[in-house]
Amino acid sequence: MSEGSHCFVEWKEQFVSQERGNRVVHYLLKNSSREYVLTIVGTERSLRHMFYVVADEFVQSYGSQVGIHSGFKWRSRREVVDWLTSMTSKSRSTLHGSLIGSFHFFLQRCCLNQRTKYAA
Repeated sequence: MSEGSHCFVEWKEQFVSQERGNRVVHYLLKNSSREYVLTIVGTERSLRHMFYVVADEFVQSYGSQVGIHSGFKWRSRREVVDWLTSMTSKSRSTLHGSLIGSFHFFLQRCCLNQRTKYAA
């Protein structure tokens, strides 16, 4: 995989604090190296109202590749889940596309070799 291309294979939700009025939740994406990367931090701003922001480490490492900037916010858990799911879906479709391209190239080479073999 090239330097500018990052593949995320899954995400997870990790509850850091369940203390009422002070809840904190981390959302992590697992990259192609099988390492979890802190992506989004959710904090409770008022009773049962969460505030979600992109983690600075994620912006520094992946921001330009995934089109997200420092301070980016989500309004709801549903928006967070949808975005994380889209990140893993994009990675799967990119991987799927590259596998199809590689298979197509393989078939072309096989057919070319077969034609050369029978032409001789």
